[in-house]
Amino acid sequence: MALLVALATTLAALLASSPQPRVVVVGGTHGNEFTGIHVVEQLQREMAAVHAAYPSLAVETMIANPRAYAANSRFVDDDLNRQFAGRRPSGSYEAQRATEIEASVGPKGSEDAVDVVIDLHTTTANMGLTIIVNSYCSLALRMAAYLSEVWTASDDSAGCDADGADAPARAPPLPASSHPLRVYLHDVTQTAAPYLCSIGKAGITIEVGPTPQGLPRADVVATTQRALGLMLRYLERFYSGRPPPAPPSLRVYLDRGKVAWPEPPDGSALPGALIAPSLQDRDFEPLHAGEPMFVRLDGTVVPYDGASGDVVYPIFVNEAAYYYAQSGRGVGLTTPADWPLG
Repeated sequence: MALLVALATTLAALLASSPQPRVVVVGGTHGNEFTGIHVVEQLQREMAAVHAAYPSLAVETMIANPRAYAANSRFVDDDLNRQFAGRRPSGSYEAQRATEIEASVGPKGSEDAVDVVIDLHTTTANMGLTIIVNSYCSLALRMAAYLSEVWTASDDSAGCDADGADAPARAPPLPASSHPLRVYLHDVTQTAAPYLCSIGKAGITIEVGPTPQGLPRADVVATTQRALGLMLRYLERFYSGRPPPAPPSLRVYLDRGKVAWPEPPDGSALPGALIAPSLQDRDFEPLHAGEPMFVRLDGTVVPYDGASGDVVYPIFVNEAAYYYAQSGRGVGLTTPADWPLG
């Protein structure tokens, strides 16, 4: 009996001394996406309450690209969110910043990396709330499934989570949102993923739009805060040993690459076509082969050619950031799939 008591005491001491899982909330990976920066700064002001509400987590914050933020620019030299899959361009500010970030929250793929990275983004496209996950990350997939289940449920600020389970004792009530939720999935290994969130053992991205670059607007901020709050609630339950049950599969929109803008005839920095009026603002809606995709400067209609399937679901339609070659120019394509969570 004395031996059992000693073992239990030792185990309790080990558990008490084990480090809390580090959860890093990142804003400003793109310097002109002010919503994430606003949410991070608000989180910093309320950090004592955050730590009280989520006692199982060590929540941290980061402004990823401060120089681009100061310039109200997406980046200084290169897209920071494309810097984490191997070699980086020499002499680039973003390459230097990526090295600093990886030293702080990585190294990527190592046991020393932080447990979870939540990266906050916005888009000029009509994408509502889009949760971006990578196929290698089972925790992100399950977190996205949880958000998909509870997103439209009312939040009971008296202490009950949106799915009926107990919320963290001192978790703040979550703001309402009018944005629909979808899940966008990159089928990629952690090594190949170039995104900042891939540094952590687990990583996930919140993308909200439409909103202009260079300003925060209240509805987009509220949606970002609601999504982040639900993720923290999930992680609190996960790391305290009572994760919400996961469904067998999750409806996702699977990345199928981009259709590049038509090139301009005169070397202009702008594309050689506009988004077809029938496609504008129709993110996550079906586009059939032969339907208009672009309209060239001379009025010629460029249809979707069916190369990625007879029916696709475009995303980031007329995304301002995708006028930059460094970010990948064009319109994203997806196809829906039920992704297994087993």
